Amino acid sequence: MRSYRIPEGLAILVSMVGAIVMIGWIFDVEILKSILPVWVTMKATTAIAFILSGVTVYCIARSQQKSSSVASVILPITTMVILLLMVTHLSASCLGLRLGLSRLFVREPEGAMMSVIPGRPSVATMSEFILIAIAGVLTMLKLANLKKWLLFLGWLVVLIGAVAVTGYILRAPALYYYIEDISTAMAFHTSILFVLTGISLILVGKQELNQGERICQ
Repeated sequence: MRSYRIPEGLAILVSMVGAIVMIGWIFDVEILKSILPVWVTMKATTAIAFILSGVTVYCIARSQQKSSSVASVILPITTMVILLLMVTHLSASCLGLRLGLSRLFVREPEGAMMSVIPGRPSVATMSEFILIAIAGVLTMLKLANLKKWLLFLGWLVVLIGAVAVTGYILRAPALYYYIEDISTAMAFHTSILFVLTGISLILVGKQELNQGERICQ
């Protein structure tokens, strides 16, 4: 359906940017990791999670259409991997542990700018990915009020990302979630991708809401 092309396109874009940042880590291209030298890097784990999140949101959109057989197979995989990565990260952050997961793919040096633990995403970033994964779980459960949940989760993801964007504009580290010794800052391009991901979820939710209203009429 044409109505799903925009959210699907945004989801593909998110995955592509995540892949580009991962290439930046593999080949040590600083501009891909942090855009500006004075800004915090998007962590490698975050880049991988964005690749998976883009696929997840794409599958959410596809699952609302007739041709959803492939999406129904891929969605549980991407959703569970995101949850595994981010819940593990968040638990380690809350317990003050270093599990080595943040340095599993590539190693960020000690003392990285606004990074509490090298390679570990910000607490807000972990929370955002968990929200996206929840959208995937709710889609798999085929809730009757799924559209409302997608709208709620989408707006929440947009809000958290937009606050970080505002923080960069105002040069206020607290707004992009940097808390010394507690939380790494959210990278600028991370915040932008969350806004795009949230918009994609909102558009899918609105489309489902409109379809429900037409059915009722």
